[in-house]
Amino acid sequence: MLTDSLSLDRRILCDRALPTCTQCTRANRACKGYGIRLSWPKASNARRAMIGGLRGRSAGRRISDSLVNTSSWDIEMHYYLLGLLPDDYTPPALRVPMPFTPVRFDDAESQLFQYFQSTASRSLATLDHDPVSLGNTLMRMAISSTSPSAAAVWQALLALSSLHRYGVQSRAFEFKIQSIRALAVASNSDIGATEAIQHIAAGMILCSFEIHKATCTSGQWRQYITGVKQVIAASSLERFREDTEFSALLDWVYYHDALSRFSSLHWRDAPFPAGAWPETECQPLFAEIITDHTPILRSTPSTLNILLRLLSEGCEMLSNRPTTTSPTALIQYKTSMKILSKRLKALPFPNSPSPTLQLFYHATLIYFNRATSNLLEPASKTQLRISQGFTLLSSLDSCERHFPLFILGCESRTDEDRCMILDLIARTERTGASRSLTLTRIFMEHVWVQDDLAIGKLDYAKTLSAVIGSCAILPTFV
Repeated sequence: MLTDSLSLDRRILCDRALPTCTQCTRANRACKGYGIRLSWPKASNARRAMIGGLRGRSAGRRISDSLVNTSSWDIEMHYYLLGLLPDDYTPPALRVPMPFTPVRFDDAESQLFQYFQSTASRSLATLDHDPVSLGNTLMRMAISSTSPSAAAVWQALLALSSLHRYGVQSRAFEFKIQSIRALAVASNSDIGATEAIQHIAAGMILCSFEIHKATCTSGQWRQYITGVKQVIAASSLERFREDTEFSALLDWVYYHDALSRFSSLHWRDAPFPAGAWPETECQPLFAEIITDHTPILRSTPSTLNILLRLLSEGCEMLSNRPTTTSPTALIQYKTSMKILSKRLKALPFPNSPSPTLQLFYHATLIYFNRATSNLLEPASKTQLRISQGFTLLSSLDSCERHFPLFILGCESRTDEDRCMILDLIARTERTGASRSLTLTRIFMEHVWVQDDLAIGKLDYAKTLSAVIGSCAILPTFV
């Protein structure tokens, strides 16, 4: 093969004599070992295809079909093979590029694919990962093969892109149905690790599809999380634990799952309580439904995942808070909540450079303290957190995370604060990264009305449950 980049003009910088280099000794300089100097090929170099042309059996072949690049990897490997690197040196890892997709594009799909990459991927709800990078990972999964599981990712991606670009219309739902059918086909065959990861990706994109507009016809998002968790629990994905892209995918699932506990806690009085879907609803994608307590595969949890885990645990404690006057049960409940509070306060988020993470942290503590009637800290401390939260919110151009926006927004007592929240929602909805904030805004406005109508102090948890539970679907706050 020929070389199409810089030629290897082999000018000997030293003669590799051991233990002393003669060339370097004569030049009175430190021996730096055998070297290669890269330069453009000389006109007299007949070995170069770009200069001397092709000969023999290569004659007549197009030059562009026979060119091989020489990269820094090759040079580093060259030094390694010459023994000029330390004994403890690790040879460079060879990164095999992803082969281009055999998937065939039509013009409409190609445009939606490009739109997802440039715009729609920004709406993916993540907390500590770049949504565009996550979107690129999903795109690679979609075009990696023509398998049913890859096709499911592809169709789900097009569905979300179509919904984001054109709103609610039939084409977006056609892509969604095709993705579900592809998942059904893939589920009928043996699923390896790659296919399992593609199942997870497709399920989460479909979940994102459901929550993007958050209308009263999009109540299936929790079912997709349940199905995704089942795939994670049933698959052997240990070898991917340390993979950065797989870790981001798991964090995406974990974030949605943790926030679904908050939604479910306050939605129990809705027409269809969590888990009791009417027969007309689309059934889960996978035959066996796992419980909400099924753990998600992961290695050592990050600080952010500890925060999400504590949010899940706190919601579980609140859902099981004693309804009787049993002193023992009440003491155990209070002790557990105080321990949870200590674990939360030990986290380093108040000093985080990310305003979003700071907001999420303060919102979690505000929520738990208000829901337990100031059991975790004095009301004055919570009020200070609320003030800090409002200061952060007022400094933002947008706030795509619904949970901190909702919790802090419900604490607005003055017209000035409420106008600031409403303006922030309006600015956020004008960005490409935004999902519909309609339900979050409506919930907050109803809470504000109840606060204004109340003569005395309202029960915080009961108010949230009454407002959120009135929704026809299980809402999401990711």
